[in-house]
Amino acid sequence: MDKKLEKFLSENKIKFEIHEHKKVFTAHDEAQTQHIKTKEIAKVVLVKTTPPTPSLIKEGAKGAFALVVVPAQKYVDFAKVKKGLKAKKVSMAKESDITKVLKTKVGLIHPFGNLYELPVLLDNSLAKQKKLMASAGSYTESIELKVSDFTKMVQPIKGSFAK
Repeated sequence: MDKKLEKFLSENKIKFEIHEHKKVFTAHDEAQTQHIKTKEIAKVVLVKTTPPTPSLIKEGAKGAFALVVVPAQKYVDFAKVKKGLKAKKVSMAKESDITKVLKTKVGLIHPFGNLYELPVLLDNSLAKQKKLMASAGSYTESIELKVSDFTKMVQPIKGSFAK
């Protein structure tokens, strides 16, 4: 598990479970490995906005990026994300952006954008569930926690961001 994430959850007294599994690189593989429906697993995607959206960016934040959290079996709807972020253009971030901005590898992005100083968009279908399962910043571990705890800690922008 990502050490920064573990410390953050512990300090905020958030209850969570770690699920160990074989090495996986995608949320879809994570669902198959754990025999869980793909709609129950969160896929986290780093997107780039042009120009940066100052109204959503906190001081000192990495301006031109955001995390979008959608169910594993769906795709990010860039038109809806663009509207949610009030940006002129939104695109998928490059692999080099993930390593530079998030200081992690592809496939290890967890949904706690506040730890990266990034805004988070949470798809309504996940927001309506009781629990959220996503990468714990590891190829072999996933984290499960209450959606209510996640939204309290991250304060994501909720909306329809998947297709």
